Amino acid sequence: MTTFLLTALAVAVSAASRAGLDLAGATVSYAPFFPCILFATLLGGVPSAIFAAWLSAAVVLVGFTERPGPAEAVNLAAFLTAAALIIWLANLCRDALLELKRSEHARELLLGELRHRVNNQLALFQSIVRSSLSGEDRDKGEAIVRRLDAVARANTLAWSDQRIMTLRMLLEAELQPYRASGAVSVDGADVQLAPDVMRHLALVFHELATNAVKYGALRGEGGRLEVQLTQDGGRNVVSWRELNPRPVAPPQGEGFGTRMIRASLAAIGGSIEQDYRDGGLFCRIRFEADR
Repeated sequence: MTTFLLTALAVAVSAASRAGLDLAGATVSYAPFFPCILFATLLGGVPSAIFAAWLSAAVVLVGFTERPGPAEAVNLAAFLTAAALIIWLANLCRDALLELKRSEHARELLLGELRHRVNNQLALFQSIVRSSLSGEDRDKGEAIVRRLDAVARANTLAWSDQRIMTLRMLLEAELQPYRASGAVSVDGADVQLAPDVMRHLALVFHELATNAVKYGALRGEGGRLEVQLTQDGGRNVVSWRELNPRPVAPPQGEGFGTRMIRASLAAIGGSIEQDYRDGGLFCRIRFEADR
């Protein structure tokens, strides 16, 4: 009912336009009514469009025609033919838009189900790891569980309702537990991340943060972590600087965590430079955000 009322209102607006054109001396019979037919088709489909066409014709014949004759019959036939063409084309566009909306809704439902299943699988993997590794291997199991948790958090960010995911958002999510004390700062220009890039960087930042808590600047009081975001030659650069009040011994050899960091960055065309200075670890990470 509302659709037909709006259609009648559109016809009234077209009639007012026609009256204004007549006062201005323009000789147009049905042209001002074509927009209302297009509006009615997009709004309510074929039924409201047919209603708009016949109502428009009746308004012209009753309100703007003194003596209908053969010429007016030709004008009416031409108007109805043109109106039929407009209705057909506009209805095709309307059906396409409705189908696109239905497809978008179905895609959102599918992504929601996929998100739910992936997070359930990650939780299942964590449970399996915890229950399978014990004794001396328990620490390794907990490390694997924390890495899976980092992937889960990255997936949550990538699949959230926010359409824009940025490097700063990822860093703040990973470093949030340590920012309350004021020991962590993140500065510099932000950059939007592709979902795949975000997932790989989540593993990298989780590994660096874990090492900072276990061995580096976030191990105890007095340490600081400064993260600077810049760009260099079209590539994004993250400078990770740990300021530790205690001497830090560099690791002997390259462990699994370091190899995982390099592999994660290599997957997105990135690289890392690590330097164990007197005050703590300094890293420079380079990557492309839109791979």
